Amino acid sequence: IKADLDKGENVILLTNHQSEGDAAFIPLLTENSHPGLGEQVTYIAGDRVVSDKLCKPFSMGRNLLCVHSKKHIMDDPSTRSEKMRDNVRTLKEMEALLRKGGMLIWIA
Repeated sequence: IKADLDKGENVILLTNHQSEGDAAFIPLLTENSHPGLGEQVTYIAGDRVVSDKLCKPFSMGRNLLCVHSKKHIMDDPSTRSEKMRDNVRTLKEMEALLRKGGMLIWIA
């Protein structure tokens, strides 16, 4: 992964689930074996990681792009259009990062 990032390649890690602690623990778990790699990760996560009071502390200070899932976008119909605009902004930001290259992105 590090060699690909150093060449300017993008690396995308796909998971079927993301725990709230991933953003805090990935840097700690890679600190000795791959110094600095954990801090390079950009996380794509649901809005819960920034809105839930128990989850938010784990995400603070991390590279994080928030998306509103299809499953929950209609939880409050009055905020649907705002959530959709947020998702478009996130996609545009992700596109810019990928065009830049050398990105390590964790998508849950």
